[in-house]
Amino acid sequence: MSDSMDDIKHVLQCFQDGYTSRDIEKLDEFMELFVLGDDVELIGIGASARNENEWFQGVERIREIIASDWQYWGDVRLDVEGSKITVKHEVAWLSTVGAILQTSHIHTDEVTRSTLEQMKEFLDDTTLSPRDRLVEAAHFGVRRWREREKPSGYSWPFVFTAVLVKQEGEWRFHTIHWSMPVD
Repeated sequence: MSDSMDDIKHVLQCFQDGYTSRDIEKLDEFMELFVLGDDVELIGIGASARNENEWFQGVERIREIIASDWQYWGDVRLDVEGSKITVKHEVAWLSTVGAILQTSHIHTDEVTRSTLEQMKEFLDDTTLSPRDRLVEAAHFGVRRWREREKPSGYSWPFVFTAVLVKQEGEWRFHTIHWSMPVD
């Protein structure tokens, strides 16, 4: 494996380590894994439109969703060793699989309050028709309820893809996309 591939695998391992430790005190350090500026994107599992629900652009928005993931989401497990990495000059892309393990902290009242606040955002979104607001809020709520009903340790499979660029001599994430199979 080339040095670049080893370096990229190391960045992916650092990403995994951050999601494993969930140490909010180290979030600024974790954000150094991303390119600087507003071009960086993180596309979550529920994304369907740029800069809307679960499609985050810019370092500050990505920092917000990662902090939320670390506080409210299950345990992320990426297959770092099994990742497929391709490098062309100063750009690289990778794909791998992983799982989100259901944890007991998802069953807290705080997570329920957060879900209700997110549903309210759908209901208050005047850019959508009343019907679409209701559909989006209901779909989001049912999906979150279904997640909560799974027992601790339940494994949700996902695919993780990313583009990295070399910035200031370091490989950094430019675009990340999480996707889950439709069920």
